[in-house]
Amino acid sequence: MKILLFISFFMLSFIVQAQTSTNSTGSGNFNNSATWTSPKDLTGNANILTGHTVTIPAGNNVYSNKITFNGSARLALPSSTSKWIAATIFNASPPTESLNVQANWSSNSVFSGDAYGVTHYKPWIDSDQAWSAGSANNGADFLLYDLKSIQWVQGIVTQGRANMDQWVTSAKVEVSPDNANWVTVYANTSLNSDRNTKVFRNFPNVMYARYVRVTPVSVLNFASMRMGVLLREQIFKSCKEILNNNASAVSGIYNIDPDGVVGAQPTTSCYCDMTTDGGGWTLVLNYLHAANTNPALVVKTNTLPLLGSTTLGTNESASTTTWGHVSSSYLNTYTFSELRFYGKTSAHTRTIHFKTSHAGTINYFKTGSGSASGIQSSFTALTGHNAYLPASAGSFFSNEANNSMTNFPMYFHGTYHWGIYGSAYRWEVDDFPNNSANSTHHQIWIR
Repeated sequence: MKILLFISFFMLSFIVQAQTSTNSTGSGNFNNSATWTSPKDLTGNANILTGHTVTIPAGNNVYSNKITFNGSARLALPSSTSKWIAATIFNASPPTESLNVQANWSSNSVFSGDAYGVTHYKPWIDSDQAWSAGSANNGADFLLYDLKSIQWVQGIVTQGRANMDQWVTSAKVEVSPDNANWVTVYANTSLNSDRNTKVFRNFPNVMYARYVRVTPVSVLNFASMRMGVLLREQIFKSCKEILNNNASAVSGIYNIDPDGVVGAQPTTSCYCDMTTDGGGWTLVLNYLHAANTNPALVVKTNTLPLLGSTTLGTNESASTTTWGHVSSSYLNTYTFSELRFYGKTSAHTRTIHFKTSHAGTINYFKTGSGSASGIQSSFTALTGHNAYLPASAGSFFSNEANNSMTNFPMYFHGTYHWGIYGSAYRWEVDDFPNNSANSTHHQIWIR
């Protein structure tokens, strides 16, 4: 069964005498001032001060080897699903995160100065090459991965270079919650001895971190490696779950599993908007269309579209990652109660941007049967919304199956339309050009 939550008593979700428990000294004390600066205490000896009650909410796990109590200090476990687990107890089959996403990776040098995704900068697990440092091995070059939110991390997995005998035989491994305060997990730990074998290296303790940095210490021929991060908890089902369990999560690309590890659907990458209207939005439709083109849509049955450019006029139709929308059956595997529509066009300055909890529309998109009729009186305008739709909508295509989100789910006859390859040739955002002459951008999000 999937473990849903990873928040500890160091997050905003826990209660300490109605105040957040924090620590800025690295002492392990819980107090009511400042901010945690180091994850080392989260797996060491946590010290709850007198008069403080730390509550672990239902379904939450906290990993610590020892907790000491001062005076009347208490640790409350109000549910059978509230657990304190030793930081030396690891997940036998940990999820691995190693996304092929530039924003998640950084390094202080790359051989030949290659850009991300080019020959010497392909750092993700199972890539066709690797990250290669700017020098053979100077003891200072590093590869860093950003999980985009603080999580319980139990280790790393590494490979050598896929197409040449180059690999890191040992390395320094560090973690950080903020890319500023670092804790050394290993000063020197052994890693690879060939090109492709995945070496899994658990930390001495489960750590609480957002960033993982690996610095080669010794190498065979050249400092080249592929890397992934081993998570202690299972993967969440949506961006909303991620945000609910980590208030510091930022917008970006994450791994989620819509129906949990016991479900049939695989883990997939998604783009999470963690800021708009409180955040927690998962992107399920994204079409950035260039004027005077009429490319076909892509229906995704077990993956999600990612966010690429947002500049009107960009043609993303050739992208296998950012162009597309989910099928009705795949959308039905997600649990959500809100939709968010966004649309803009080069034809005018109006922007469609609203959210809705209209049950009929949600059901229509999840099943492909029915219509969005009723959305015109059941929506909330969001920042920048100045369009006539959905309030002016008077007509609604129905029973459009996998095209329920694209083929005129709402429009006002001959005037204002939401159309994405509508009737196989029309691209419309709150207008009626009746063609594909304008650059458009359509998005739909769920929460």
